[in-house]
Amino acid sequence: MPKVDDGKRSFIKKVMVMAGAALALGSSKTRAQKVKSSSQNEVLYRETEAFRKYYETLRR
Repeated sequence: MPKVDDGKRSFIKKVMVMAGAALALGSSKTRAQKVKSSSQNEVLYRETEAFRKYYETLRR
């Protein structure tokens, strides 16, 4: 097995760490934006006849 240069290995490790950090920071900002938009009073579903029938079957 050929010997791997430590400089290349450390470079790859640094790139992977930086990519992971960037991914983690980007996802936390996205989550914060999603929480802000979902905190408004928005209707998540409409109560239709199908929902009413389903809920009636659960009560029995």
